[in-house]
Amino acid sequence: MPPKRGIVKSGNAGNSSKSSQLPPPATNTPEDKPLFPPGSKYPLNLLHERCQKNGWEKPIVDTRRTGNGYSFSVTLSRLNKKTSERESVRMEPHPPFVMPSALEARHWGATYALYRFCNGIQLNRVLPAGPREYWNQLAAEHKVAPAHQSWMYEADPFAARKAVEERQEKVSKKKEESSRPENSSREVRQSSEFAHAPEAKMASALRDFVESAIKQAIEMYPEAADSEPAHLAVEDHPRLTKDLERLGFSAAQARTAVTALSRPSPLATSLLSRLPPLQACIESLILQVPECDLPQRFLPTNNSSNAFVTAAHAGTDDLKKRWVEEKAVKECGWPAHVVKECMSEPELAEDWGKLLFALDCRLVGLDWKEASAFEASATEIIDEDEVEALEGKRGLHGELIIPLPVAPLSLHIVVSAGGTIPAAGTHPPMYLTSPSVAAYVRLDIVSKLIVALRSGTLCDPDESVIMAMIRLIEEEWVAIQDNGPPSISDVLQYLLPKTEASSTQGPNSARTSAAPSGSSKRRNRTPKRDDRTDAVVKDEFEELTRRKEYATMLETRKKLPAFTSKDQFLKILKSNRCAIVVGETGCGKTTQLPQLVLDELIAANQGAKASIIVTQPRRLSAIGVAARVSAERLEDGSVGYAIRGESKQGPRTKILFCTTGVVLRRLGSGDKLADVTHVIVDEVHERSVDGDFLLLELRELLKTHRNLKVILMSATINHEVFVKYFDNAPLLTIPGFTHPVEDLYLEDFLPRLSYRPSGYKSAKAVKGKDGTQKDFAVAGLDEDCQVAIRTIMQSDSFDYDLIAATVTHIVSTAKKRGAILIFLSGLQEIRQCMEKLRGVPNSKVLPLHANLTSDEQRRVFATIPEWKVIVSTNVAETSITIDDVIYVIDGGKVKETHYDPDAGLTRLTEQWVTRAAAKQRRGRAGRTQPGVCYKLYTRAQESRMAAFPIPEIKRVPLESIALTLKVVHNDVKSFLSRAIDPPDVTAVDKALAVLDELAAIGPDGELTALGRHMAMLPMDLRLGKMLVLGTVFRCLGPILTIAACLSCKPLFLNPMDKREEANQARARFATGNSDLLTDAKAYDECARLRSDGKSASAIRAFCEQNFISISTIRDITSLRLDFLSSLASLGFVPESSKPTDDALNTNSSNLNLVKAVILGGFWPRVARVHLPQSAIKFDRVQAGTIQRENTAKEFKMYDLKEGRVFVHPASILFNASAWKSPFLTYFQKQLTSKVFLRDATEVPIYALLLFGGPVTVNHIGGGLTVGNRDCIIKLKAWPRIGVLVNQLRRLLDVQLSQYIEEGTISDVGSGNNPVLEAMQALITGDGLST
Repeated sequence: MPPKRGIVKSGNAGNSSKSSQLPPPATNTPEDKPLFPPGSKYPLNLLHERCQKNGWEKPIVDTRRTGNGYSFSVTLSRLNKKTSERESVRMEPHPPFVMPSALEARHWGATYALYRFCNGIQLNRVLPAGPREYWNQLAAEHKVAPAHQSWMYEADPFAARKAVEERQEKVSKKKEESSRPENSSREVRQSSEFAHAPEAKMASALRDFVESAIKQAIEMYPEAADSEPAHLAVEDHPRLTKDLERLGFSAAQARTAVTALSRPSPLATSLLSRLPPLQACIESLILQVPECDLPQRFLPTNNSSNAFVTAAHAGTDDLKKRWVEEKAVKECGWPAHVVKECMSEPELAEDWGKLLFALDCRLVGLDWKEASAFEASATEIIDEDEVEALEGKRGLHGELIIPLPVAPLSLHIVVSAGGTIPAAGTHPPMYLTSPSVAAYVRLDIVSKLIVALRSGTLCDPDESVIMAMIRLIEEEWVAIQDNGPPSISDVLQYLLPKTEASSTQGPNSARTSAAPSGSSKRRNRTPKRDDRTDAVVKDEFEELTRRKEYATMLETRKKLPAFTSKDQFLKILKSNRCAIVVGETGCGKTTQLPQLVLDELIAANQGAKASIIVTQPRRLSAIGVAARVSAERLEDGSVGYAIRGESKQGPRTKILFCTTGVVLRRLGSGDKLADVTHVIVDEVHERSVDGDFLLLELRELLKTHRNLKVILMSATINHEVFVKYFDNAPLLTIPGFTHPVEDLYLEDFLPRLSYRPSGYKSAKAVKGKDGTQKDFAVAGLDEDCQVAIRTIMQSDSFDYDLIAATVTHIVSTAKKRGAILIFLSGLQEIRQCMEKLRGVPNSKVLPLHANLTSDEQRRVFATIPEWKVIVSTNVAETSITIDDVIYVIDGGKVKETHYDPDAGLTRLTEQWVTRAAAKQRRGRAGRTQPGVCYKLYTRAQESRMAAFPIPEIKRVPLESIALTLKVVHNDVKSFLSRAIDPPDVTAVDKALAVLDELAAIGPDGELTALGRHMAMLPMDLRLGKMLVLGTVFRCLGPILTIAACLSCKPLFLNPMDKREEANQARARFATGNSDLLTDAKAYDECARLRSDGKSASAIRAFCEQNFISISTIRDITSLRLDFLSSLASLGFVPESSKPTDDALNTNSSNLNLVKAVILGGFWPRVARVHLPQSAIKFDRVQAGTIQRENTAKEFKMYDLKEGRVFVHPASILFNASAWKSPFLTYFQKQLTSKVFLRDATEVPIYALLLFGGPVTVNHIGGGLTVGNRDCIIKLKAWPRIGVLVNQLRRLLDVQLSQYIEEGTISDVGSGNNPVLEAMQALITGDGLST
């Protein structure tokens, strides 16, 4: 098989398809010289070869950052030919063996794995220096390793694993049988529901960490429980107790759970509000009962919770010290951290007896040094005959080992050199061992022994110390059997590590810990009120009107039709709370009516309280109109504007121009516009979702806000619907004032141009194929011109050469110089057109679109000596007036949002404009003087255009509006049913379902804390959720880049004639089996070049070499700052933040965490990767058989909803044949010949568990279900994993809920946050120790 490119994927060294000459993977820092001498056998090569020879799968060598270096773990896998099951063994030294670089860690990891199963072969002879010494070090440890570790060095690690599993299973079964009630079933049935599902695992050490984090978090956030207490009904007690005993719980455990949930408490309320009574009891026991006391069916499988093959050494510690630590922890049952603390004292580390004595003292809260000062008040010489009768024996270190006659325990006592044992005043070093009794239960009994000995109450008269100790132990054992085990927290009260939060701070301390500078509470941005009186305002205005400049400006205003309708307008407004004003383009309604309202209020001595909001559909309109009106009022400070991310207003602002979205967000935050006197809604005829939603809000607000008046302004387009919607509100029609505009259609001006489209056919070739031929002939067009027109009209894209030829024609033939306004559909079209227009002489070409900064947009209004050519989207259709525009070139296309049900996305699609929009465009040419409109389409095409636009609320998904309504009104369906054009009920149901999928609303339909965050961000909900999670988990930089990439044109160019080269260029940036992370890496590289001071030409050359779009890089940079500004404006991040700030990017290098955040935004857009059994095949070799390498095409993918899907050929994952996780998430789905997935990312299983749909725990079947309804994923897992995951999710939601109230979301990730730390730990290693 030919070798593939891409040797190292997903950070897994050795996971290549090459069989020889495997070079070491590249590291982040270049090496000055090779790691090993030329010709050396690399350990990774050797490991790969040995695995192949044994017929095993390719080994996976993982590295992870540990302190100042890198540690490693190695996973070996094989297919069991007898059972057809895949077996895996994970090898990892403990504690981790750390190397300076990831490259060295991989090679030393390979050496470690090789020694584990090839120690019978002298491979050290072929290993290079470094790994050879490590091999020899491992061999020295092997010689002195205790017997119980012999399985670690077996030649067949899979058989060794199975043997250990069987031993553990026997012990567990024995324990379960001893604790199982007689009437309980002795056979644990495995559910077939999860038999073939992917498995979620959790390492035991990680599980302890997560459980500890949950306990800390519950103490910090007691409000995590619901406010209404819940508890079990008394009549349910017998049934629940019986059911629990059937499942294998002891009678004492069943009584404990039922009793605990019968009393109102936060835990009872939390469990019973979410689960049926039996499930609640089971979860209570799983949370409260130590793992070792659970029935067999509730214990983890060998893979679910424990990292199986792990050594207790790393080759660098003292062997004797390690042995002592392992004995104290594993045999005696002491917590590892307590043993390490004691071992840090040399005196204890050197003396086993003193160490045990110190540990015994810690158990009962004594200082061992003080305790050792007490001498025994009575001692006793050991009676050897008595010991022999009790079947006692001697062990190492002078230990006396006595098995208990009744209890399954053995007592270990360290006897002094004189053979004496204290009977009172102090205690001997001692501990209990057992193959089946939990460690904490043994420690509890030991503590009772210590207390009795030190108090002198242990021995009865004529009773030996040994017999008294045995009696006490058996009495305690009987009590435990009757009443259940003790509370683990009580037993370990003196052994638990003291946390700073519990010892030095209050329960709320973590919430007030140090946060990044500037993350203060959300700022109150309401401007100060005008402190002037009505009289002062009136006097100042009268003074303004007496100025000569004002009089001159007033004369100009009086010429506008809107000003001449002053008296009629004010009369209608005085007697009505709502008025509709209809006026042709150019009548002056936008600039004059707000001023007329303000002037009337000032004259009536109401100027101090006047507050007039004028909404505009676009940012550019708001800025442009505000500038014009402010100039007409001589910049007196009475006019301001507010758009997203920018505001210019002060205490004296009376007329505020703002975008519709700004007003909606103000209403959405609970502001009822109490201080506003008038709201003027301009361009209502456009029928945008925001516009219709604002009309609905205002109509409702008029019912409660008695002082508010509403004015709707529309062009003469379908205005009757607004009159009817506002209860037959009075209508004022203002005649237009526009100069004549000459319309020239394509068939009118194309004959005057020398241009003809490239590739158009001859007249004979197309003659008779088009019904328009007769129409063109009547118009007097020759055949070649007819063919050219048909060629242009049949094209799906703009003809930029035609536009350039038209501009050149205007410049060369026009009698009067003026501005030329060109209407195109989008940013990419504007850029391509500007490139073509560079050759037009004596001209300056300017872009105009919504993504420009305010300063860049203002440039189009300036007067210049050259021809001004403005290339614009539809932002220039309405409201704004560019005085010197005489010529309009209308491309006839617009990009509108519509919902694509196949992709499940909102998309911008290019289509013909409506006749109403075309009328607005031509009107731009006649605002100040006569003009000409060149239409790049025919009269016949115009006749086929729709008359009016379809209301946007009927053609786009409604989740954003639905979320805002949940915040303000809660009842989405009822409120939307009162809209001017109510959307379909099915569309509303779909919107609510999406909010549920995004966790913006809970199962009860109520808004979640995350949903409240998302509602405040002015962007797509999925991107908004990603940004919130990226802020919380301190990985905001890459998430900003990814969100920007998904909002732009593709970053990588893919020219048809260089497709293979382009794919190879993109592959050079491949990262983490992810299209999105690959794009982010490419962007970061361009940004790095810029920050390094590289010239613009060098950056452009780099982009051209790697097929990266320079314009998209600019767009991404701009959008990242816009998104960050949105977060800052809401107080989510400090005001002065930059995307690269360290405080926002603590975890940005954690790829698994970034993937999890991506999944959080994309859920439920998830597909499962599956390798069919039929694709697993073997090849015969001399040494036996080896598994054949699978190709990417053999892996099949299944979407949660659509069934079989395929990765798009342009995806980085298209050729992927190494999958660390069986799941991927994607941003869009595309149906062509197949259903293709785009923008895909492989995601860890814990991303699904923590950020996917709701997690349902099947305690009986032993698995988890992620999601609901038609989007579900089954996972084989120990049920306790699901319980812990749900606890973490609930606690995170509580934290977000609190911080949304305080406006300090960035504080969630600051300081010591146990919930986030636990989540990060689970995601980083996907449930395995890191």
